[in-house]
Amino acid sequence: CDGIVTDPTQPYLVAAICAGALASIILCPMEETRIKLVTDPSFANGLLDGLSKIVKEEGILSPFQKGLAPMLSKQVPYTMGKQVSFDLFAGMLYSTLLGLTFLPKNGIALEVEVGAAFMASIVACLASHPGDVLLTATYKDSDETNGNFFETIQRVYQDGGILAFFRGLNARFIHVGCIIAFQLVIYDQIKQSLGLPASGT
Repeated sequence: CDGIVTDPTQPYLVAAICAGALASIILCPMEETRIKLVTDPSFANGLLDGLSKIVKEEGILSPFQKGLAPMLSKQVPYTMGKQVSFDLFAGMLYSTLLGLTFLPKNGIALEVEVGAAFMASIVACLASHPGDVLLTATYKDSDETNGNFFETIQRVYQDGGILAFFRGLNARFIHVGCIIAFQLVIYDQIKQSLGLPASGT
Protein backbone atom coordinates (compact mmCIF):
# COMPACT_ATOMS: atom_id res chain seq x y z
CA CYS A 1 0.00 0.00 0.00
CA ASP A 2 1.11 3.54 -0.64
CA GLY A 3 2.49 5.42 2.32
CA ILE A 4 3.50 2.29 4.24
CA VAL A 5 7.19 2.16 5.16
CA THR A 6 8.46 -1.42 4.90
CA ASP A 7 12.00 -0.59 6.08
CA PRO A 8 11.88 1.77 9.06
CA THR A 9 15.66 2.24 9.27
CA GLN A 10 15.79 5.44 7.23
CA PRO A 11 12.92 7.16 9.10
CA TYR A 12 14.57 6.10 12.38
CA LEU A 13 17.86 7.67 11.23
CA VAL A 14 16.18 10.92 10.15
CA ALA A 15 14.26 11.14 13.42
CA ALA A 16 17.42 10.44 15.43
CA ILE A 17 19.43 13.08 13.54
CA CYS A 18 16.70 15.68 14.07
CA ALA A 19 16.39 14.80 17.77
CA GLY A 20 20.16 14.92 18.28
CA ALA A 21 20.44 18.27 16.49
CA LEU A 22 17.60 19.78 18.51
CA ALA A 23 19.11 18.48 21.74
CA SER A 24 22.46 20.05 20.76
CA ILE A 25 20.86 23.46 20.23
CA ILE A 26 19.12 23.27 23.61
CA LEU A 27 22.12 21.92 25.51
CA CYS A 28 24.78 24.19 24.00
CA PRO A 29 24.13 27.34 26.10
CA MET A 30 23.65 25.22 29.22
CA GLU A 31 26.95 23.40 28.67
CA GLU A 32 28.92 26.63 28.30
CA THR A 33 27.27 28.02 31.44
CA ARG A 34 28.02 24.83 33.35
CA ILE A 35 31.70 24.91 32.32
CA LYS A 36 32.03 28.54 33.40
CA LEU A 37 30.41 27.79 36.76
CA VAL A 38 32.73 24.81 37.33
CA THR A 39 35.92 26.68 36.38
CA ASP A 40 34.90 29.90 38.13
CA PRO A 41 32.33 29.40 40.95
CA SER A 42 32.11 33.17 41.43
CA PHE A 43 30.98 33.66 37.82
CA ALA A 44 27.28 33.55 38.66
CA ASN A 45 24.66 32.27 41.09
CA GLY A 46 23.39 29.21 39.27
CA LEU A 47 22.48 28.22 35.74
CA LEU A 48 19.90 30.89 34.90
CA ASP A 49 22.01 33.71 36.31
CA GLY A 50 25.07 32.44 34.44
CA LEU A 51 23.16 32.04 31.20
CA SER A 52 21.76 35.57 31.32
CA LYS A 53 25.23 36.88 32.14
CA ILE A 54 26.76 35.16 29.10
CA VAL A 55 24.02 36.52 26.82
CA LYS A 56 24.47 40.03 28.21
CA GLU A 57 28.28 40.06 28.03
CA GLU A 58 28.99 37.97 24.93
CA GLY A 59 25.77 37.99 22.92
CA ILE A 60 23.07 35.40 22.37
CA LEU A 61 25.03 33.58 19.66
CA SER A 62 28.22 33.24 21.70
CA PRO A 63 27.55 29.72 23.11
CA PHE A 64 26.67 28.40 19.65
CA GLN A 65 29.75 29.82 17.92
CA LYS A 66 32.07 27.82 20.14
CA GLY A 67 30.10 24.81 21.30
CA LEU A 68 27.50 23.89 18.68
CA ALA A 69 29.78 21.96 16.30
CA PRO A 70 31.34 19.74 19.00
CA MET A 71 27.94 19.32 20.65
CA LEU A 72 26.48 18.12 17.34
CA SER A 73 29.43 15.76 16.87
CA LYS A 74 28.54 14.19 20.21
CA GLN A 75 24.74 14.28 20.39
CA VAL A 76 23.81 13.26 16.84
CA PRO A 77 25.92 10.04 16.82
CA TYR A 78 24.81 9.37 20.40
CA THR A 79 21.10 9.61 19.56
CA MET A 80 21.49 7.64 16.33
CA GLY A 81 23.56 4.96 18.03
CA LYS A 82 21.17 4.64 20.94
CA GLN A 83 17.73 4.71 19.35
CA VAL A 84 18.32 3.24 15.89
CA SER A 85 20.61 0.40 16.94
CA PHE A 86 18.25 -0.51 19.80
CA ASP A 87 15.39 -1.14 17.37
CA LEU A 88 17.66 -2.99 14.93
CA PHE A 89 19.22 -5.18 17.63
CA ALA A 90 15.80 -5.93 19.13
CA GLY A 91 14.50 -7.03 15.73
CA MET A 92 17.55 -9.22 15.16
CA LEU A 93 17.24 -10.84 18.59
CA TYR A 94 13.53 -11.55 18.16
CA SER A 95 14.21 -13.16 14.76
CA THR A 96 17.03 -15.27 16.18
CA LEU A 97 15.46 -16.32 19.47
CA LEU A 98 12.03 -17.10 18.06
CA GLY A 99 13.72 -19.60 15.75
CA LEU A 100 15.44 -21.28 18.68
CA THR A 101 12.66 -21.41 21.26
CA PHE A 102 8.99 -22.36 21.55
CA LEU A 103 8.28 -19.34 23.73
CA PRO A 104 6.02 -16.60 22.36
CA LYS A 105 7.32 -13.08 21.80
CA ASN A 106 6.01 -11.81 25.13
CA GLY A 107 7.86 -14.68 26.82
CA ILE A 108 11.26 -13.41 25.69
CA ALA A 109 10.48 -9.67 25.57
CA LEU A 110 12.46 -8.71 28.67
CA GLU A 111 15.51 -10.72 27.62
CA VAL A 112 15.42 -9.10 24.19
CA GLU A 113 15.06 -5.62 25.69
CA VAL A 114 18.03 -6.07 28.00
CA GLY A 115 20.22 -7.64 25.31
CA ALA A 116 19.34 -5.02 22.68
CA ALA A 117 19.80 -2.19 25.21
CA PHE A 118 23.21 -3.51 26.21
CA MET A 119 24.39 -3.71 22.58
CA ALA A 120 22.89 -0.31 21.75
CA SER A 121 24.74 1.23 24.70
CA ILE A 122 28.04 -0.02 23.28
CA VAL A 123 27.25 1.44 19.84
CA ALA A 124 26.15 4.77 21.33
CA CYS A 125 29.30 5.08 23.46
CA LEU A 126 31.61 4.22 20.56
CA ALA A 127 29.83 6.56 18.16
CA SER A 128 29.64 9.56 20.48
CA HIS A 129 32.91 9.33 22.40
CA PRO A 130 35.05 11.22 19.83
CA GLY A 131 32.51 14.04 19.96
CA ASP A 132 32.60 14.00 23.75
CA VAL A 133 36.41 14.30 23.64
CA LEU A 134 36.12 17.22 21.22
CA LEU A 135 33.48 18.92 23.36
CA THR A 136 35.69 18.66 26.43
CA ALA A 137 38.73 19.90 24.50
CA THR A 138 36.75 22.81 23.04
CA TYR A 139 36.08 24.31 26.44
CA LYS A 140 39.39 23.23 27.95
CA ASP A 141 41.49 24.77 25.16
CA SER A 142 39.13 27.54 24.08
CA ASP A 143 41.71 30.26 24.73
CA GLU A 144 44.22 28.56 22.42
CA THR A 145 41.83 27.57 19.64
CA ASN A 146 39.34 30.46 19.93
CA GLY A 147 36.62 27.82 19.79
CA ASN A 148 37.54 26.76 16.26
CA PHE A 149 36.20 23.23 15.82
CA PHE A 150 38.73 22.12 13.19
CA GLU A 151 41.64 23.46 15.23
CA THR A 152 40.35 21.47 18.18
CA ILE A 153 40.24 18.30 16.05
CA GLN A 154 43.82 18.96 14.94
CA ARG A 155 45.03 19.53 18.50
CA VAL A 156 43.42 16.31 19.76
CA TYR A 157 44.84 14.32 16.84
CA GLN A 158 48.33 15.75 17.35
CA ASP A 159 48.12 14.74 21.00
CA GLY A 160 47.80 11.04 20.26
CA GLY A 161 46.46 10.26 16.80
CA ILE A 162 43.16 8.45 16.31
CA LEU A 163 43.40 6.81 19.73
CA ALA A 164 43.26 10.24 21.37
CA PHE A 165 39.60 10.48 20.35
CA PHE A 166 38.84 7.36 22.41
CA ARG A 167 40.63 8.20 25.65
CA GLY A 168 38.47 7.46 28.67
CA LEU A 169 36.21 5.12 26.71
CA ASN A 170 36.30 2.44 29.43
CA ALA A 171 34.86 4.86 31.97
CA ARG A 172 32.25 5.99 29.45
CA PHE A 173 31.16 2.38 28.87
CA ILE A 174 30.54 1.95 32.60
CA HIS A 175 28.93 5.33 33.27
CA VAL A 176 27.01 6.23 30.12
CA GLY A 177 26.54 2.63 29.00
CA CYS A 178 24.64 1.72 32.16
CA ILE A 179 22.48 4.84 31.88
CA ILE A 180 21.61 4.09 28.24
CA ALA A 181 20.78 0.44 28.96
CA PHE A 182 18.42 1.35 31.81
CA GLN A 183 16.83 4.15 29.76
CA LEU A 184 16.08 1.88 26.82
CA VAL A 185 14.62 -0.93 28.92
CA ILE A 186 12.38 1.52 30.79
CA TYR A 187 11.45 3.21 27.49
CA ASP A 188 10.37 -0.09 25.94
CA GLN A 189 8.46 -1.19 29.05
CA ILE A 190 6.50 2.09 29.09
CA LYS A 191 5.78 1.74 25.37
CA GLN A 192 4.26 -1.68 25.93
CA SER A 193 2.29 -0.54 28.97
CA LEU A 194 0.70 2.12 26.76
CA GLY A 195 -0.40 -0.51 24.26
CA LEU A 196 2.38 0.01 21.71
CA PRO A 197 4.36 -2.90 20.26
CA ALA A 198 7.74 -3.75 21.72
CA SER A 199 10.74 -2.37 19.84
CA GLY A 200 11.88 -4.70 17.08
CA THR A 201 8.52 -6.45 16.64
